[in-house]
Amino acid sequence: MNESPDWKQRSRPRSSDWRTLAMAAMGVLLLLLFWPTFRWLWWNWRTNEYYSHGPLVPLVAGYLAWRRRPTGNPTLPSNWGLLGLGAGLGGYLVASALRAPFLSALAFIVVLGGRVDFLLGDEALLCWLFPLAYLGFAVPLPFIDAVVIQMQSLTAQAATALVRAMGVSAVSEGGRITLTSCSLVVGAPCSGMRSLVALLAVAAVLAYLLRGSWLRRGALFVLAAPLAVTANVIRVISLLLVANGWGEEAALRYWHTFASPLFFLAALGLLIAAS
Repeated sequence: MNESPDWKQRSRPRSSDWRTLAMAAMGVLLLLLFWPTFRWLWWNWRTNEYYSHGPLVPLVAGYLAWRRRPTGNPTLPSNWGLLGLGAGLGGYLVASALRAPFLSALAFIVVLGGRVDFLLGDEALLCWLFPLAYLGFAVPLPFIDAVVIQMQSLTAQAATALVRAMGVSAVSEGGRITLTSCSLVVGAPCSGMRSLVALLAVAAVLAYLLRGSWLRRGALFVLAAPLAVTANVIRVISLLLVANGWGEEAALRYWHTFASPLFFLAALGLLIAAS
């Protein structure tokens, strides 16, 4: 008696079932494995002023992934995803050996990419490549403090040179700017790093959603850096002018509070207009 083809098809285990079960179990193990990394990220998002936007990044990435979710017939899962999983787990081991939690956070992103490829296939990975990469904006970088010091000095020098061109007597030494009646210090919060990181994160989304050539998208993303730096220098100049005209208290107690969001919104508006 010949067996029915339908019966054979029903009796044959689906190849995707074991993948789903295996990856579900692995997902739980990965959450446990990377739990210290998640705690480190959360602590930095709460205490590191340059990455206070961190909790928003996964939400934005999730929305972008939903927006670009694969449509039509599902593609075959890819065993190449195992390479991504292996690379991510290898990165985790290196991060643990070096005690570098930021590397562990980046390794987790690679692991996510490997899981997507292994479960959903290459098409899904390509659709979600940017949302996955965008998660990198939530990872605090260890060298950012060294960059901040350089930005403090450059901001002070640029602001001093420009106010002197306006006829204001000013001398800069490191991050300190001395006027005739008072002196101001360009501290870490005034370096412009926070605005730079936030504006780059916004620019990345705008460039991703923008319809046009890759050159135009890349130019929009790169434009965020000079916009953020220029807006911050102008903000410091405005503080110097207020301090020179109305005193240090007027500059730091009153104008400083409004200047930061005002000039950031101005830079953001110019970035949106450029898109």
